[in-house]
Amino acid sequence: MDTGWGSGRLHFAGRDAELAALRRALRRPDCKAVVITGAPGVGKSRLAEEFSTGAGAGAGARAGAGGGGGRGGHRVVRVQATHSARALPLSALAPLLPSDVYAEEPAEFFRRVRRRMAAHRASATTRTVLVVDDIQLLDPTSLALIALLLADSSLFLAVTLPDGADWPDVLQSLWREDALRHIELPALGEEESARLLVATMGGPVAAPALRALWEASGGNALCLRELLRSTLADGRLSPVHGVWCLTRPLAAVLPGALLDVRLRELAGPQRTLMELLAVCGPVGLRDGLAYVDADALAGLERQQLVESRLDGRREQLTLAHPMHARLLRAGITRLRARTLLLDQVGRVRGHGARRAGDALALAGWELEATGTADPGLLVRAAAQALHADDVDTMCRLARAALVHGPNTRAGLMLGEALGQRGEFDEGIAVLEDAFAAAREPYLHTAALTLAVHHFYGPGNMTRALAVLDEAGRRGGPCAEMAAWEATLLTSAGRTARARTVLDPWLPLSEGAEPSDSGVLLLQARLRVELSSGRPEDAVRSGRAAHAAHRMLADRSAVFYPARSLYLVAASLLEAGRFDEAERVVSEGLEGLLRSPVPALLVWFGWVRGRIALDRGRCAEAVAHFREARAQAHLCGHRFAEQRALAGLVLAEAYAGRSAPETAGLATGSTDPHSPLAQADTLRARAWSLRCRGRRHEAEAVLRAGAEAARAEGEFAGALTLEHDLLRWGDRDAAPRVRALAEVAQGPYAAARAAHARAVADRDPDALVAVADAWTAMGALLLAAESLAGAAGLWRAPGGAAREGAGRRATARAHSLRRECEDAATPALADLSTAAELSPREREIAQLAAQGHTSREIAGQCGLSVRTVDNALGRVYRKLGIHDRGGLGRVWGL
Repeated sequence: MDTGWGSGRLHFAGRDAELAALRRALRRPDCKAVVITGAPGVGKSRLAEEFSTGAGAGAGARAGAGGGGGRGGHRVVRVQATHSARALPLSALAPLLPSDVYAEEPAEFFRRVRRRMAAHRASATTRTVLVVDDIQLLDPTSLALIALLLADSSLFLAVTLPDGADWPDVLQSLWREDALRHIELPALGEEESARLLVATMGGPVAAPALRALWEASGGNALCLRELLRSTLADGRLSPVHGVWCLTRPLAAVLPGALLDVRLRELAGPQRTLMELLAVCGPVGLRDGLAYVDADALAGLERQQLVESRLDGRREQLTLAHPMHARLLRAGITRLRARTLLLDQVGRVRGHGARRAGDALALAGWELEATGTADPGLLVRAAAQALHADDVDTMCRLARAALVHGPNTRAGLMLGEALGQRGEFDEGIAVLEDAFAAAREPYLHTAALTLAVHHFYGPGNMTRALAVLDEAGRRGGPCAEMAAWEATLLTSAGRTARARTVLDPWLPLSEGAEPSDSGVLLLQARLRVELSSGRPEDAVRSGRAAHAAHRMLADRSAVFYPARSLYLVAASLLEAGRFDEAERVVSEGLEGLLRSPVPALLVWFGWVRGRIALDRGRCAEAVAHFREARAQAHLCGHRFAEQRALAGLVLAEAYAGRSAPETAGLATGSTDPHSPLAQADTLRARAWSLRCRGRRHEAEAVLRAGAEAARAEGEFAGALTLEHDLLRWGDRDAAPRVRALAEVAQGPYAAARAAHARAVADRDPDALVAVADAWTAMGALLLAAESLAGAAGLWRAPGGAAREGAGRRATARAHSLRRECEDAATPALADLSTAAELSPREREIAQLAAQGHTSREIAGQCGLSVRTVDNALGRVYRKLGIHDRGGLGRVWGL
């Protein structure tokens, strides 16, 4: 996969607003200069370069670095001020100055330059643009000449200036005259950084990689470039199924070539404190003051090298820029780091080590300094890392604890962490050992963790259930075991059996204290309710599980609270509450990106893909599923990878394409109860067959899958499969859809039932009403399909003779289809193009439908009022309407 980064330069992205501000300033006759300020490496020079290139290119020609106008463009002169050039007056401005104006006498030289610039001003139609990088380094003579030229010529000045540098007098004078625009360039935000990285890499980049690179660089473009170069060179950033993913965490150190001049000049106690923060991370204010006095600490804060933050009631010191830790560590020897770490260990122990998080910090510092630590401390610290959803730290600490000898709790945490990282072979081996040696109170937890890894890793349902059976024989039945057995059965499509296993442990006591068993039972009940077609009940169960989960102090039996959130989002989607589903998944994903849990990131990506697909946003769905598949592959989660792959194939089929990835779907010979062969896999296979013209085979896959799902109590899956048949024009599916939908919960099921009734009755008006329901829900593709069906009934021989209604339905279907990124499902295949509006007609019609007058539309579109009225006349004829009220009905306004 080509990075598209052959030049080693980052693409220019994420600075659109600032570039637009520069261009507006150049167009203003009363503006003589712009000043771009910002921290070192933030991208000031690159922004100035892009601005000068655009100013010089004008109608398309690219200006040279030293001048040249470009066709219809400005004359652009770019100057790089340096310390060495400062020693030779005017040398930096040589590209600006005509070669024949030199004079020994400065006053005469200035007069000649002014005359020449005046002559240029009289003949030119554009301004001369002088771009000076690091203007604070220009010599006084050059600054005086610039001031003179600004006063009486058409010169426009654009300069860069680092934060904290003094503004030259010429800039201060322009600012007082209100003839200068100041543009402060901040660090790149996360969205801007993501756009830049995607453009630079030439393809999609996984969300965890985007977040890690942005956080590590602090949004500094120069740091981001060096991080990207480093991660590509050592293979940490690699393509997986067409998506750039971090295959390992970012390196802890980077070469010191980037070292900020502020860091190079540090010495004595201030440097020691910076090294301590680089090695140990945040430390308490009292510990920092053991190295420097208050004035020295305030100096570091003024230089924006150190920040003070409140953590509860404790004030902590931390490095202001994440990159500084990596740069400083590159210059710290192993023995020096050991001394700093052990000194801090002694200092925290001297305070009593009573604060939350002290165990985690001490264990990490001792382990890094000496390679070992007290096993009890390591286990406690690993549990704290689990509570913080820090999988990598939990893995490192638990592994270190096991070096001291068998420890069931450490084995459970290590096995869980290895599974989350995709290292299932080692993780399952560790968990098998822990389970074999486990006694109460860890027996059931060991069994549950092992069973889950067998199921979600290699997809071995048989071994997963055997582990639960063995634990039942050794320790007797319990709620936790029943909950996980029900969860696994539901995930394998055996909902009726799962309900039988779970029912004896329900209902749960109202107002009970949060417990492991309560959380697991709620999560299992959620899955059974969702699979049974009761998504509203599932939402309530999921939210209760998440709230209870977050209140647990020890999560070693239930692990991550976010596990409930992606299921809540999936339940909201199945209920037809699309906007709520998107909010929940966005909030959950934001939390996970702060503390990544790899497998859960996959499931949140999968739900995002599901939401986009049900909205009809095919291209967006493809992107989400592709990323989820890549992350699942990286983690070794075959079950999750298969589900993401099924979503990818289905989204491509919605766009009318049979994806080459279809070959990777679980085959029909797979055990029907395997987690790798469930309803979404069947749908993907069927839709792909349909795209290849094998309609009868595709319908047979859907019918057989729906029948099997009904037999297993998987009513939600059966409803989706039967509704696909209905969408393909199989009227025989209508009564089955109604039967399933009318006993299910939520507006999604109600709309499916209404759709089935309208198709069975061949009622175009009812189909339009269904389309309105889909539109209100956000299911725009289903709305377009319903409208296309209504238009087809009005056009059919013997259909209702309502040509105008058919045109309106067709126009709405076309409009919705465009919002669905030009989906190409079978229901849209016969959509007439007779009512297709041109882009200009569509724009005018939508503005008119929103209540704008012809004069207002003309002003917005740059047209005459007569042209607008003529376009509306054509729209009315195409849509079979007579006035603007009809437009409102077409667009549902």
